[in-house]
Amino acid sequence: MDGYSSRDPEWKKEFVRHIQRECGITKERFPLMALSTVDLDGRPAVRMVSPRGFVGDSFLRISKHDQGQYTSDVLTFCTHAQSNKVAELVNTSEVQLVCWLPNVRVQIRCSGHAHLLFHPENPSYSTLSLDIRHRVWPRDGTDAESQERREEKHNAELAGGPVDLANEHVAIDAEFIREQAYLHHSPVIQAWYSWPAPGRVRLADPALYPPSLPQISDPAEADRFEANARRNYVLMFIDVNKVDIFNLDQSSRVLYSRRGDTSWSVTEVNP
Repeated sequence: MDGYSSRDPEWKKEFVRHIQRECGITKERFPLMALSTVDLDGRPAVRMVSPRGFVGDSFLRISKHDQGQYTSDVLTFCTHAQSNKVAELVNTSEVQLVCWLPNVRVQIRCSGHAHLLFHPENPSYSTLSLDIRHRVWPRDGTDAESQERREEKHNAELAGGPVDLANEHVAIDAEFIREQAYLHHSPVIQAWYSWPAPGRVRLADPALYPPSLPQISDPAEADRFEANARRNYVLMFIDVNKVDIFNLDQSSRVLYSRRGDTSWSVTEVNP
């Protein structure tokens, strides 16, 4: 996780600060989070997932032209295209995430909607339903920030007051983001996406479960498994609209609720 910028909403700054403190102790890259969905029978379904980070992070750049200019408050996760959670999210996109950071004694809950991006060759493929342009902004001290400041000043002069930019000039390549996320996995994790559908009865043929893609000796087979892994790789974009952070040591609890693309309300509540 690449830290935060001054334009990030307060909840993301708190989120990143707590997670960086926790991971500084555990030496993990990300803490696990519990992802709650609604199954096809209307019952709650929950499982542990590992966040990939925020769109704009080092291996989640918004396009091949982005040299670390942008950041966002859009969380990402990955999953297998044939997993139960994909069917659940296609049916009901509302999700809640929770993580408990035991060393810093903080609980973080995030509510929002999941937007799925499949591989272009996957039968379920469609363009990303979330317009990320309205969820990104320049990082501090970048050329993109300087350009946006100039445009804000110019537009304010024309309008006679502050004007929110729609970021229409920002080019988002969602497939590039998805591909970066896939390539950032180890060969062992990549191999999992070439396996048969998760949650089904395990098949008897061990050849269907290569432990690592580079270990497949036959080049044609290796290409087939690699192509299958890429087709099965789905990136989830979580459009967060509510965050609840409870700090046990400080006996404090704060709710953050989205009011617009970049504005949030902040409310202190009883723990």
